[in-house]
Amino acid sequence: MIDAGYEFENENFVNETFPERPVDDSAADVTQRSNTFFIQDQLRLLGGRLQMSAGFRAQFFSLQSPRFTPAPAAPYQGASFKAPPSAYTGDGSLAYYFRQTGTKIRGHVGNGYRAPSLFERFGTSFGSFGYSVFGDPSLRPDRSIAFDAGVDQTLFNGRLRASATYFYTRLQEVIIFDFSGAINPLTDPFGRFGGYRNTAGGLARGLELGAALAPASSLDLTLAYTYTNADQRQPIVPGIIRSFAIPNHLFSIVATQHLGRGILINLDLTASSDYLAPIFDPLTFASRAYRFGGTVKTDTAISYRRPLSEFKGIRFYAKVGNFLNRKYFESGFRTPGATAVAGVQFEF
Repeated sequence: MIDAGYEFENENFVNETFPERPVDDSAADVTQRSNTFFIQDQLRLLGGRLQMSAGFRAQFFSLQSPRFTPAPAAPYQGASFKAPPSAYTGDGSLAYYFRQTGTKIRGHVGNGYRAPSLFERFGTSFGSFGYSVFGDPSLRPDRSIAFDAGVDQTLFNGRLRASATYFYTRLQEVIIFDFSGAINPLTDPFGRFGGYRNTAGGLARGLELGAALAPASSLDLTLAYTYTNADQRQPIVPGIIRSFAIPNHLFSIVATQHLGRGILINLDLTASSDYLAPIFDPLTFASRAYRFGGTVKTDTAISYRRPLSEFKGIRFYAKVGNFLNRKYFESGFRTPGATAVAGVQFEF
């Protein structure tokens, strides 16, 4: 089976500011277009036991000349504005299924590309002191490459499905928003003390283990564990190469109990090891690394679906998040305690 297509995209970024004094009004207007061609070929051989897939995507950009007002104080004066470089990405996968043992082995490799957004390149604000510049018109795109390989196994007539996957992801170059002091206004071509810039990215590799089993006809269990070793190629905080906000260990278990006709009870437990997150120090205008404790969170939900006809139904549901009211942090920020939501869903 072959899929192919074409995509046209027109992106317009307009940032208008209307302060109290009309003389301080400002605007930034930037337009970018892209043309994309893509194709994918999927093959099934040997009676469907061997599956192969290959895809390719090419994207071409064009940039219209940005307009800034008031022009005499406009930023980026003297800078040359170029469209992002053309993007060429590919993706391939291979899988083979052993019917007698219920085993499937698989592998995948691909690369990624993300063009900088118009705000990342031309983001500004305007006030009584003139323009504040966050963007960098010369930003290079995000680039990455990824590989994974694994095995899936089915046992006990399909009542148990287990999987193991090794993954490797390398962010060759990424765009970050940086106020750590790495951008020096004395050497930055636009006089910025913070904003968007390119950095060397990072590297993540690890192992994913998963299992889905049905110990009883009315009970479904899903278990997952992920080990991740993620490092930064260029530290944000001096001496710290471990990637921020990514725990080394992550575990989850989901249990779904069917009660009678249409009643479901769900229990979801998530636990992780500790992680690092950057904290900005206003005294030194630099970021520090802080270690946050691991997360243990339990959610529960119940729902009841009543059919109204062959294609219509109504479902009542209620959910309590973090119902044990555990204190934990996500990316360095404290989360709410226990939360609850309830509602009605009409299906047609």
